[in-house]
Amino acid sequence: MMKTVQTTRLKFNIRISGSSDGVPLLLLHGSHATSRWWEPFFSILPDSIRAVAPDLRGCGQSTHSQDGYEIEEQAEDIAELVQELSLSDFDIAGHGSGGAIAIEFALGHPQQLRSLILIDSVPIEGAFTPLQGLQLLAQMQEDRSLLKQGLSALIPTAPPPTMTGKEFESFFEQLVDDAAAMAPAAFTAVAEALGRWNRAEDAHRLTLPTLLLLGTEDIIVERDAATRSLLAIPGAANLEILRGVGHSPMIESPVVLAERIIDFITEDFESFEEARDYAQDHPSSAGETRKPE
Repeated sequence: MMKTVQTTRLKFNIRISGSSDGVPLLLLHGSHATSRWWEPFFSILPDSIRAVAPDLRGCGQSTHSQDGYEIEEQAEDIAELVQELSLSDFDIAGHGSGGAIAIEFALGHPQQLRSLILIDSVPIEGAFTPLQGLQLLAQMQEDRSLLKQGLSALIPTAPPPTMTGKEFESFFEQLVDDAAAMAPAAFTAVAEALGRWNRAEDAHRLTLPTLLLLGTEDIIVERDAATRSLLAIPGAANLEILRGVGHSPMIESPVVLAERIIDFITEDFESFEEARDYAQDHPSSAGETRKPE
């Protein structure tokens, strides 16, 4: 289901899955993406989870603007959306740059959350993109071939077992269309904002339960960077390693990702038993790096 929500800051387009009385889970996509990236993940979630995925500022059908892309500002965008949707005691998950927004929201509004889930996330100290990289991102606005190459690098092990090759080809073209239609400023503004964002000194305040996940084939987020986040965040007990998965497990391995998240947020989802069995029978299983005792 899709829905439009108007706040005082912007208009949000959101995708919703699950029953209205399900366990609330808010999902934040990464750079050059939209809520569409969560569709493969939505398709195997049990109805017992109420998953809400917005198009972030400048993306999809949410408000396109020339500014407002600082991580702190986007976290306030989310705060108003949460208020408008009357969400409380919910779990928040952020992918890539969405992880930084989730961290920022958790620091500012910890009382509203049950847990924090970081999926191949920008590390706690932010991420610097050199000038050459910013120029490449800007070039993607006009060069569809280059844009396709960039998005392909984010999902190197696709298609997932839940899609045929033909289905994935059609889905991927939609992802490219979405990225090409982003607000022009958003192509580089988020990367620039991540270069100014650093919460390493505030990480000690992240005491709520935190799950970190990282694909072994992720060429965007380095294992050392994810480990630094693990060590810095008191609420994080371990780093779950998704073997044979790249930067975007919600597309590349949605069943395995759902298994890990559901294991984390609840212990009693009988309706997910079949998906759990499927994940256990496939090789993209997770190992883990634990925080030293």
